Amino acid sequence: WQRRSTFCSLCGSPTVLVQAGTCRRCTSCNAPSWPRQDPSMICVVRSRDDRRVLLARSKRHPPRVYSTLAGFVEAGETMEQAVARETWEETGIRVDLQSIRYLGSQPWPFPQSTMVGFTATADDSSQQINIDDDEIIEAHWFDKETVRLAATASSTTTKQGRSVMDPSVAETLDAPMLIPPKGVIARELIDSWLEGRL
Repeated sequence: WQRRSTFCSLCGSPTVLVQAGTCRRCTSCNAPSWPRQDPSMICVVRSRDDRRVLLARSKRHPPRVYSTLAGFVEAGETMEQAVARETWEETGIRVDLQSIRYLGSQPWPFPQSTMVGFTATADDSSQQINIDDDEIIEAHWFDKETVRLAATASSTTTKQGRSVMDPSVAETLDAPMLIPPKGVIARELIDSWLEGRL
């Protein structure tokens, strides 16, 4: 952002950094500009009986690392509509719109977005999963015992200063599947489900 915004978008004059580098101000017309923030949703989708959670794996994740569903909010769309649309587009699973609840957020500066976290309940967890393979590689329903094992494996590597997101680390762990490390909103959403805080 700092490299791309050296000139004012209103008058073309040079800009200078102000507010500790979080804002640029035009040297001529004094117009301020801030980094763009693209809102995106991230959601933990659970079964109606709360025994299973829908997690997916993208191309950028190491083998066996599954995470919550996420995607950008489109123009004119509410966050809740984005949750329903992204879940449907990525997995073919419909969620109960009345079940969607806000849980928290996290700045995600690369690539300039804010992740807004939700929980949602699938209309019916017997729905056929039908993935969009442009977005994800696979998606599955996982029970709490399996996810709890993954949480333990992930926490152990974090304490050792390693991350499950590192493929060389992920391949050494003895768990049927893995989840993101603590410190990211995807893990907070999964932990909220595991601990019964939803």
